[in-house]
Amino acid sequence: MNSRERVVKAMRRQLTDRVPFDFALGFSPYQLEQFRRRSGQDSPEDYFGADARGVNIGPTRLHTDFSRYVRRDELPANGYIDEWGEGHIPTSSDDVYHSHLEGYIHPMRHLRRVQDVLDYPLPDIEAEYRYEHLPADIHFIQETRGLAAVAWMACTIFEVAWHLRSMEALLMDFIDNQDFAAALLDRITAKRIIQAQRYAEMKPDVILLGDDVATQRGMLMSAQMWRRWLKPRLARIIHAIRTVNPTTLIFYHTDGDGTAIVPDLIEIGVDILNPVQPECMDIYALKRQYGHVLSFWGLLGTQSVMPFGTPAEVRADVRCKIEVVGKGGGLLLAPTHMVEPEVPWENIVAFVETVKATQPPGFGF
Repeated sequence: MNSRERVVKAMRRQLTDRVPFDFALGFSPYQLEQFRRRSGQDSPEDYFGADARGVNIGPTRLHTDFSRYVRRDELPANGYIDEWGEGHIPTSSDDVYHSHLEGYIHPMRHLRRVQDVLDYPLPDIEAEYRYEHLPADIHFIQETRGLAAVAWMACTIFEVAWHLRSMEALLMDFIDNQDFAAALLDRITAKRIIQAQRYAEMKPDVILLGDDVATQRGMLMSAQMWRRWLKPRLARIIHAIRTVNPTTLIFYHTDGDGTAIVPDLIEIGVDILNPVQPECMDIYALKRQYGHVLSFWGLLGTQSVMPFGTPAEVRADVRCKIEVVGKGGGLLLAPTHMVEPEVPWENIVAFVETVKATQPPGFGF
């Protein structure tokens, strides 16, 4: 069984020779530097033999002038403006413990009118040149290397919207400037529907959607507010994928405790939930309640066992999750976020070695 078969079968809740794994958001800059020093290689995924690889659209060729929204003098020397017009303020390159984190300047923070939303220049996600490389990339991943191909469309709606608007302003818009909020979300959703359709045409194994809509204490907004503003738009994106390719696996990411909306996600067609943080979600209860219709990708705590456990504790945690959550399929193990600087090398090795050595319950019977 190759990696592609392993991922697809596991995410369809079928038995596999072992539980598949990957490294979620990859290694932090510090960890990547340490990995290169230890291994002499550039790719942790290749070195450790992870089962999935991501693909994404190509960079834009537009050179949009966002100066009316973000002034260059608002940014530090190492800052930049992305294709959405958001200003990024990276942390200092010598701050190894936080160098992948950023501050933001929200380009729509002072806007108020619906016409302001309609006039705002969004990126050319629909442009054909941005997809030209994907058929060859996906074929190489799937057929040449035998890996699962995951098409990335993270920060699908909500995170793009609040990055543009600011979280405080967008949540207030949901209450007192609703036409503005609807216009902004609808424009983003229309772009994402096109991207989703183009991805589905190219037949990756998984299409990755997601927005962080929860904190570790529960939903970031009420579940009712999520159902009004985000659920129907997410459903339209998933419907667009299913219309083109009904067999594509739909992956949904939200950090934090999103338990309140899990039934809604299943209802609109989500197949895979990520990252399922063990520090704030009852992963075993989720398996009991929804494991017949939902698969789980993640589950290894990047705030607990991975940075602070011993290798023996990592091995025990991995075996427990395989035994319980991996029963009957439905599990891909990964850190629940980036592999941060505090994670010992020995714990990374313990995670990988244990996954590879442990057969899921029921295999061979």
